[in-house]
Amino acid sequence: MKSRQEVIKAFAELPEEVTTRDIAGATGRGVPGVQNWITHDKTFPSAPAPAQGRTKYRSKAEVLEWYLKQSFAREDRFGPRAMTETARQVQPELERMNIKELSGTLGVTPAAVRHHITANRPGECSDPFPEAGDDGKRAWPQVRSWLLRHDDPLPKPGESGTRDWSEVRGWLLRNADDGRGHPDAEGLTLGQRDLIERARAARVAGVKIPAGWLSEVLGIADTRKVDRLLRGAPARTQPARLRPTALARHFGLTVSQVKHFERQYVPEGYSDPFPAKDESSARGVKDVRAWLQRNNKLPAAGSDS
Repeated sequence: MKSRQEVIKAFAELPEEVTTRDIAGATGRGVPGVQNWITHDKTFPSAPAPAQGRTKYRSKAEVLEWYLKQSFAREDRFGPRAMTETARQVQPELERMNIKELSGTLGVTPAAVRHHITANRPGECSDPFPEAGDDGKRAWPQVRSWLLRHDDPLPKPGESGTRDWSEVRGWLLRNADDGRGHPDAEGLTLGQRDLIERARAARVAGVKIPAGWLSEVLGIADTRKVDRLLRGAPARTQPARLRPTALARHFGLTVSQVKHFERQYVPEGYSDPFPAKDESSARGVKDVRAWLQRNNKLPAAGSDS
């Protein structure tokens, strides 16, 4: 899928008469998708009957005019590049999301997210879209990093067939200094997570990354932990801090309950106020659990969390 302006630019480079394949390439859709427009939409520009065995051609101007009138071509529909910029800027509360939640975070339709998933399956490309867990959800840091890499691919090998390490190193470190947001359960920032995800993708592509260098850049002395992160093995620790929505889900509460505790149990009126939030609206999980237990507010299902 492409943005409105990307489609206009692509059409400008086409000849005056276009084929179905031309239309698919310019719009970022598959040929079957364009065939679906032709077959099921009576307003789609028709093509003069060709001589037997010849390809059908349509007026480029008429096809572009039709396309720009469609709801999916509106200015508020984001193409892959806009999705990347959105992913770089947003700070969602949820660490894991389903397709609907991802689409809401990225400001696109669920179909746009599914497009990336189906077009980048494991085994069919070198850097597939992050897979969902048993719960049908994907880790936001992995999705974010994939989108950033999708718009900034690994440098290609030179004439010798090998990649220049200085170029690869620069690519690996592209977003490593992004310290926005609170560190995750592993104590890693979004920038460090991006570095790990890029290193994983590079290794799959055959790039040898010095373990000592990666350990030093991440600030993790234990190389076994670095290896586990590269393998994508889950952490065994509970998240240290969570924002309201994730905090409510963690303890089996509603967001309204968390907001009520925040407003009602304040330092000015209670000797045991609800734990304070930091600049990113996150609270310490251990502090909140202890407060909920002391005040008999912890649901039974969350008592062993």
